[in-house]
Amino acid sequence: MKLVLEYDDFHWMDPENCLDTVDKFVGRYPEIKLSFFSIPHLRGFPMNSGSGWCEEVREHIGNGNVQLARHGFYHTQEEFKHYNYDQAITSLVMGDDVVKDAGLSEAKVFRAPHWGLCEGAIKALVDMEYTHLYNHEDYIDMAEPFKNQIKVMYYNWNLADDEPEKDTGISRLINKLAPKTIIAHGHTHDVCGNGISQTFDKVCDFIENNSVEFRFVNEV
Repeated sequence: MKLVLEYDDFHWMDPENCLDTVDKFVGRYPEIKLSFFSIPHLRGFPMNSGSGWCEEVREHIGNGNVQLARHGFYHTQEEFKHYNYDQAITSLVMGDDVVKDAGLSEAKVFRAPHWGLCEGAIKALVDMEYTHLYNHEDYIDMAEPFKNQIKVMYYNWNLADDEPEKDTGISRLINKLAPKTIIAHGHTHDVCGNGISQTFDKVCDFIENNSVEFRFVNEV
C-alpha cells in the first residue's frame, strides 16, 4: 500500500512549527516520507527568518524524510481565489525567492490556502511548471479542463477521521489511483482536529497494521 502523509501550514512559528513531531516520526520510521505544504510569509514573518528551523528542515530534506510544497504566500483567506493570473504569478515568484533565501528546496506541488482557487491561478501554476495541484472537491469543475496540464489530486483520508476510505470517495474516482493508495491529509497544528501531533498515534497504528510504501506528494 502506498501512503502519502501530507500536512498543511508548515512554518517556523508556533503553532505551525511541528519539528518535534517530525523528529518522533523519523526516529520511529527512518524511511518515512512527510510532505508539508509550507507558507513562505506567515503573519508578517518570512520563512527564511527562522534560521535554526530552516537548518533542521534542510537536514530532514537531505535525509529524504521531508519534502516541502507550496501553500500560497501569505495564507490569507482563500488567497488564490481572489488573485488574477498576474497576481498569482507574482505571488509564486515571491514564494520562490523566500524558499531560495531559506536554503530550502520544494517540489512543484501546490495547494491553495483554504482551498480557494480561480482559473487564472491554475493557469499561473501551469505556466510556472507546477506538476501537481492538490485540490478540493468544491473546485473539481474548475480544475477539470487543466487535467492534461497539471496532475490534480484529492486526499482520501482526513486524519481527523478514524479510517481511510480505501475503496470509495472522491479521491479514488478523481485521482484514478489504485485503491490501495492512501493520501492522508492533516495540519501541522491542532486547530483543525487533524494535527500531526494529535494524530501521531493513529498514523503509527495504521503504519504498523499495514504494509506501506511511503511516497511524497509528487510521487503519485
